[in-house]
Amino acid sequence: MVPRMQTSASSRLLFAILLGGSVACSSDSGTEQAAGMLASSAGAGGAPSSPTASAGSSPAGAAGEQEAAPGGSAGARGSEGPNVVQIADPGADGATPAPGSTPGGALAADAGSPSPARGACPTGPFAASPLPAGASPQPVCTGLTFIEGPVWFQELNTLFFSDFQIRDAASNFNGRILSYAPGTGNQCQEFITNSGTNGLVIGLDGNLLGARHSDQTLTRFDLATKQTSVLVPNFNGQPFNSPNDIAIRSDGNLYFTDPSYMLGNRTSVLPTQTYRRDPGGALTVIDTAGSPNGITLSPDETRLYLSHLGGPNDVVVYDVDASGAVSNRQPFANVSSDGMGIDCAGNLYTTQAQTGVTVFDPEGNRIGTLAAPGAANVAFGGPDRKTLFITATGTLFAVELAIPGLPY
Repeated sequence: MVPRMQTSASSRLLFAILLGGSVACSSDSGTEQAAGMLASSAGAGGAPSSPTASAGSSPAGAAGEQEAAPGGSAGARGSEGPNVVQIADPGADGATPAPGSTPGGALAADAGSPSPARGACPTGPFAASPLPAGASPQPVCTGLTFIEGPVWFQELNTLFFSDFQIRDAASNFNGRILSYAPGTGNQCQEFITNSGTNGLVIGLDGNLLGARHSDQTLTRFDLATKQTSVLVPNFNGQPFNSPNDIAIRSDGNLYFTDPSYMLGNRTSVLPTQTYRRDPGGALTVIDTAGSPNGITLSPDETRLYLSHLGGPNDVVVYDVDASGAVSNRQPFANVSSDGMGIDCAGNLYTTQAQTGVTVFDPEGNRIGTLAAPGAANVAFGGPDRKTLFITATGTLFAVELAIPGLPY
């Protein structure tokens, strides 16, 4: 179990100010507004209707959408495109400040840093099925562009997620980070503009850690100042393609995927691979299968799940030892998945754009499917962490389930 992030009263006050406005999101590509907050009007279009969960649903087909490359050309299939992170010095204790940013002193050494706020799971017993009868995802906000990478901050009662297919004036996908705080009128608002992120997690210091396709790095976002510092810049001096998703263990081990979905017109130097960054900063390749995408850890952090878009055995599972090293790669589910999430009973939630969220028990048996067209990623949140948030193309969905889960 992992202790929750401790948030100061001043931080909570700051967030009450930052998130207090009832401003919704639209698909307009990020117009800067006053008071340090960028916001746009709510989309008027209705969300897709969502059938109820069905047990024993048939396997979903290959997931992923065409992603346009910068400059207007179509990119590879797949809905995730986190930014690449590179490590300037594998043994360095500190993060590398991004150009124009202030170094984040709180992100000094990984060893001995506070644990990430995955949250402690209750011991159970848990419900026989996580899917209550009639469970049906409902739209929270609509009219967005292509949303991904949800992460729930329990202390802030806030979900953060990326809207990553928004172009700047040069047709690059800079995107933005959005926030949603339940109880504020079911509206989402822009939190950080031009973030260039896809996957998001809670960093060791309690701030956001994002996979950035805009500069091909893993980058820390200070929640109070919104300033950035690069944590992982490259692999052996070579730029990543477009890192996609991140999982973080309580001891500081990072696991992240690097497909080429958001590479755009840039030249690919490295193969599309999956990496581990140990607490000392050393990077190693842990999986070389093509089209890596979602990645997540089991609640006890002894298993690592990895998804690929297309091909047999799309979801695989690794054993994770005490040091964080992985071994014993095994097929888990022959279903193509984008992002993934996990509940406290160890059930795995996979996403398919064509159907929604398909749930598997820890042995790989299919439990059922939640209908959410365009589903790309999931995260648990809410006061008891039983609310499953689903990012699905331009709509954020939410559904109440029977078992609590992890916040990313």
